[in-house]
Amino acid sequence: MATASDVLRIARAEVGYCRYDDPERGTKYGRWYESEVDGPGGYDYGANGVAYCAMFASWVLAQGGVSCAGMPGAYCPSIHHSQTLAASQLQPGDLVLFDWEDDGTDDHIGIVASNDAAAKKIETIEGNTSGGRVAERTRAYSTICGGIRPAYDGQGSTGALAVDRGLVLAVCNGDYGNDPERRRNLEALGYDYEAVRLAVNAYLRGGSFGGEEPSSYKITTPSGVNVRRAAAKGSAKVTAYARGAVVTVTATETDSAGNLWGKTSDGWFAIRYQGATYAAEV
Repeated sequence: MATASDVLRIARAEVGYCRYDDPERGTKYGRWYESEVDGPGGYDYGANGVAYCAMFASWVLAQGGVSCAGMPGAYCPSIHHSQTLAASQLQPGDLVLFDWEDDGTDDHIGIVASNDAAAKKIETIEGNTSGGRVAERTRAYSTICGGIRPAYDGQGSTGALAVDRGLVLAVCNGDYGNDPERRRNLEALGYDYEAVRLAVNAYLRGGSFGGEEPSSYKITTPSGVNVRRAAAKGSAKVTAYARGAVVTVTATETDSAGNLWGKTSDGWFAIRYQGATYAAEV
């Protein structure tokens, strides 16, 4: 079975492929997916215009003989449930999914080449990017939905349960006991213990439950911004931040209308509201 380095070598060898230069119908990866995965009579994945980022990742893993939860796949939202890793936990060879509109729907997938936790960014190899190409890209943590670790050399979190906020809070509350009992209890339930440990440690440092580090935001709107008890305009005002103030955001939340809110030690304020931007990450 291939290692993460093997998979990255396979993926990197495809850099430069462009769907518009392909002399055949559709894409190389779509034609493979249609033939090897979907079979006759299914969706026409080999047709022109079909997004191929997930099929590219599927193809790369297949070339290395590596299994992975949610793969092979062709539609990012259907792969979503297999994610168990936060941005800070991603390692080379992991799959990473992105949400461009911050609306809770996965839009794109790539393969992690490196992770710079201090800068909160990753380097990736992705299909169907940069004008229909396979290319190496740099992505910010803020665009990441989560990640999946393939089963390299028999290792991986392909069957692990997702680490959510409820689990992190339960572990912090002592509901699963102390180590080594805690490890045994969590692994017996199907959790990746290392993923749980990293998420809990990040939460205790003041980050969000998923393992992200706190971020600094500068208030940019001329009139400043109100801080409220909850992430909603109707919630009670507790204070306000003036233009130019730099605040530490420990969690973000998108409401049903698509507005983005940031949580600080004082409460919640609007980062983006009804199309207007009130603060920028620094």
